Amino acid sequence: MWLRSLWSLLLTVPLLAAAAPPAAPLATLTIVDGEAVLVREAARYAPAEGVRLLREDIVETGTQGRLLRIEFPDGLIADLGPATRVQIAPKLAGRPPGRFYLLQGWVKVTAPAAVAGPVFNSPLFDANLVAQRAVVFVQAQDANVFAEAGEVALVELLDGRPLGNVTLKGEQFLTRAGAPKASVAARPSAAFVQRVPKDFLDTLPSRLERFKTREVEPARLSGIAYDDVSAWIDAEAGLRAGFVPRWKGEARSADFRRGLVGTLRSHPEWDRTLFPEKYLPRKVETRP
Repeated sequence: MWLRSLWSLLLTVPLLAAAAPPAAPLATLTIVDGEAVLVREAARYAPAEGVRLLREDIVETGTQGRLLRIEFPDGLIADLGPATRVQIAPKLAGRPPGRFYLLQGWVKVTAPAAVAGPVFNSPLFDANLVAQRAVVFVQAQDANVFAEAGEVALVELLDGRPLGNVTLKGEQFLTRAGAPKASVAARPSAAFVQRVPKDFLDTLPSRLERFKTREVEPARLSGIAYDDVSAWIDAEAGLRAGFVPRWKGEARSADFRRGLVGTLRSHPEWDRTLFPEKYLPRKVETRP
């Protein structure tokens, strides 16, 4: 009898595993205008309006992208401009993760009410408060933040470590150009105003309501190549560590491995995966 019970239990284990709930969506794509891609796990998908975004999804717009909108259930909106890379709810060692991580590019953040944070992270600062609207640009060691309306509270960072707090009042403008500390001006510079994506000039209403009962599945495009995700693999240390278990299987591909090995100094945490023999216990020779 006990053998039959044990056999029945073993048969139910895979069924229980298969019935595990899917990952809960954290946000929704509500505008997709121009070229863009969604990277989920180790595959590329075509983003579309109505697609639900999951934890650690990567969303990127191309240089010909015009506007991609991400809306969160509490009303927070992130509009992405061209050539922009963000990750939803990232794994981030050393400091609290926000709703998204802005690796590079343009984001306009709109909050229906003061949204405390962290709202989002970036290599140069974390935003802990966006009261109404902020336009943000991040590129390599340069960044701009324009508090279009309401306050924006930031924590400046250097190599992932906090440097200090900065609070921008409405219409104030932060610039960080290669220096460890940023400067704040009363108004945005003319150069910044000229570069702001045209689609950011209008404040568009929320579109989340129309997708509440419509769930759209993204169309799979392909697996990922090294060049597709190299910017993330070479990101700041607290972020990139999470990509090792995620893309470990891709290292079996000759091209992907070649890319990892060729720039290993930029992501040393991959060394153990690429050269496991270096980490084996050393044999102790004993003399007879």
